[in-house]
Amino acid sequence: MSGLWPAGSTETADLASFLGRLVALDPAAVVRLRSAAARVTAYARLPFGVLVSRTVAGDAAPGDVTVRAGDLLTALDRGAGLDAIAWPARREMDWRAALPPVDGWVRLDSVPGDVVLKLVRAGREALRGVPAGAAAAAGESLLDHESLTVTGAGRTAVLPLRVLGSLTRMGFLGDRGEPVVVSVAAGWTRLAGAYGSAYHHTAPGLTLGPR
Repeated sequence: MSGLWPAGSTETADLASFLGRLVALDPAAVVRLRSAAARVTAYARLPFGVLVSRTVAGDAAPGDVTVRAGDLLTALDRGAGLDAIAWPARREMDWRAALPPVDGWVRLDSVPGDVVLKLVRAGREALRGVPAGAAAAAGESLLDHESLTVTGAGRTAVLPLRVLGSLTRMGFLGDRGEPVVVSVAAGWTRLAGAYGSAYHHTAPGLTLGPR
């Protein structure tokens, strides 16, 4: 049988919140859902080039499906109260992003959520001070600014502002300044907030290396 089975109403609401924020940023966004070990992880690539994910308890069949985020949000709304959510039209050919590994992650350290929020706010203030004619180029440069360096387990990860900003734009930071856990695996850095994760993909040895 094909479909999506969130474990309960809370998981359905969590997934709908993720999809709603994604559609607000990009109405044509696609989302890729992968299922394993009674968990479903939804991945999406934001308009400013950052991969994000939200994991909820549940199941899905097939175990790897790509659909439009807006279509799935509608399906979740229509299927409220039902055991299974029918898949909308499949969009596998529209997926263009690499995915991070499932396992092999090494935790470096955690960063207070309030620190991440302050860095993002400082970036926004810096952008407001840029002359209007230079806003586009300055904005891209600012998003690529190396805003956070995290060390641990003999490794160092350097994170650009665009990755930190993704945590706030997607509502992944907790309400009480919960820590953001920073981990690395095979050329990826993951920032795991209270409600979801953002990823930075680099070639091994470029921004990740010995201390």
